[in-house]
Amino acid sequence: MKILLQIIQDLLDKSTKQRIGLREAYALVPASRCRRKALCCTLLPEMSLVEALAAIQCLSEMDPTTRLRLTRGLVRYFFLNSVRITSCPFLADRNCLIYHDRFFGCRAYGLWSKHYYDKLAACSQQMKRYNQEQWQNLGISLPQEVVDFQVPYCPHVKPDGDASVDDETLPNAADKIEILSKQLAPWHESFRHSYFSDLSFLLASLAFGLTEAVQMKFAFVKDYVTTGNQAGLSEVIGNLPDVFAALT
Repeated sequence: MKILLQIIQDLLDKSTKQRIGLREAYALVPASRCRRKALCCTLLPEMSLVEALAAIQCLSEMDPTTRLRLTRGLVRYFFLNSVRITSCPFLADRNCLIYHDRFFGCRAYGLWSKHYYDKLAACSQQMKRYNQEQWQNLGISLPQEVVDFQVPYCPHVKPDGDASVDDETLPNAADKIEILSKQLAPWHESFRHSYFSDLSFLLASLAFGLTEAVQMKFAFVKDYVTTGNQAGLSEVIGNLPDVFAALT
């Protein structure tokens, strides 16, 4: 844990320019409004390393009680997201606790055209089917309703004021974020390929180590699928320390 935490501290120290650039890229996505506030926030979206670092910076600046609760929620999300549909760990009382630093996937949701969103959804489903096959090879059948679940296209999101957005504006912002994140090589690639662009996986690895986190996820998923029991997981989560307490 100490080695990975030191790497994250070094990345935070070296990524100030990239995180400023991230805010500029986010500004390309118009602010929006939706009368179905937070009902779409059922997933922690995939993200780039620079976005993950911005979220970790937010966590490090929170009061210890809130930070520990969120960290535990993110780790629990990692262990059970293959078998349960839950809300994003950053959601509390239908409010996003990192709203001003929320991820590109959250900002862009509802602003894509339906045609483009359907293409994104199809790619997501393809990956989920592949994930289902990998679990099946390990002897575990994931709940089909979780595999099939997809956040539906939302027609209720509207840009604020006179702002306009189209299917060229959003990829342009995404490309700028990707370029910023690539400047943090080789950890940009490591976050994508070792942690699958998943902040919750990174935090679980911080707490337990990468290999141990994978092994624990297998055990907890198997226990949940076969017995529905979460007692062991709850005990582990309840004993999880504040892994970000040492960050400055």
